[in-house]
Amino acid sequence: MQNKRQIGFMIAILVGLFAGLVIGWLLIPAPVKNAPLESLRGDYQADYILMVAEKFAADQDLLTAAALLREISPSDTSSSIKEALILGQQLGYSQHELQLITLLQTAIGSSSNAAPVTPTTEVIP
Repeated sequence: MQNKRQIGFMIAILVGLFAGLVIGWLLIPAPVKNAPLESLRGDYQADYILMVAEKFAADQDLLTAAALLREISPSDTSSSIKEALILGQQLGYSQHELQLITLLQTAIGSSSNAAPVTPTTEVIP
């Protein structure tokens, strides 16, 4: 008698699990939300900036790095890099990772301090 109750209980659990998965995944799936990168928690933002720094160290493409950083902080990328560096120290990033973020910070800072290049036209008589 107890064996039949246990088997019935297990079947009910499996049927409920299967029905819940079908309803949740196929019939009424959760809507997809594309949240902006600005809404990430601070530690995830620091991880994202670390990934940008690793990409920059590999390919030295400052324009791509700046564009990726603007996705996480459109207004002030240099302050977000500083915050990521501080948070990285608190989270125990390795010395190499902190150096990569510092390299990115230096490159972004030097590019923003550079004087804009104005095109010159030379007239040949």
